[in-house]
Amino acid sequence: MLRIIFTKNPIIRDVCVASLSLGRNPTEISVDFLVYQKADWILVFSREFDIDVILPTILDNWDPDRIYLPYLGRSVDLTHEIGDVVLPNVFMSYVDQVAQIDPDSEVVNMPKIGAKFLEIYNEQKDYYVEDFGLSVWGMVTDKTPHDERINTALMMTYEADIYVEDSLDAAYEVTSGDLVPALILCGIVEGKQWKNDQWTPEQMAVRNILTTIRLTEDDEE
Repeated sequence: MLRIIFTKNPIIRDVCVASLSLGRNPTEISVDFLVYQKADWILVFSREFDIDVILPTILDNWDPDRIYLPYLGRSVDLTHEIGDVVLPNVFMSYVDQVAQIDPDSEVVNMPKIGAKFLEIYNEQKDYYVEDFGLSVWGMVTDKTPHDERINTALMMTYEADIYVEDSLDAAYEVTSGDLVPALILCGIVEGKQWKNDQWTPEQMAVRNILTTIRLTEDDEE
């Protein structure tokens, strides 16, 4: 099975390269298009271009069985721990009005929030895999400022499993399209503390994302 991991995040790139032993000398396909490969694992890294722009070049060079799109974010609830992984099915975006919410006010004017959905999972379910939690059919809010002062307002507005600073528009477009099977995976790097002296939160989340990739492929065999 040929799988491609695409990311714009250098932390995700570095942890994947180390965990999968992809080597430190990437191939430069074009400007801002770096490729790390070992056997049937390929990692594509771009600083500027998102997956919707990069995808045609990927498909010109390879015929992948699946493309994986990993992201890192934070949880503001009391359930998810650092290192947990969310496979989102519901996608929402942050709006500026959220920052104006006063949780202590008797009357709270909640902003209108739209949602997009993916029809790729059969059921909503939470698992405990090895030493991390896996939420299938989760909820994600993108374009979220990294500001702890709005945590309560975020919960009141979205009740999402994970909040990411990145835009997921391109990832959603590719995943909901029919050019190639794709999967969005979100790892939690801020949330309930889970003591681990061996790995940083980012390393834990990315390693657990890679474990989730392997599990999804095992389930399909």
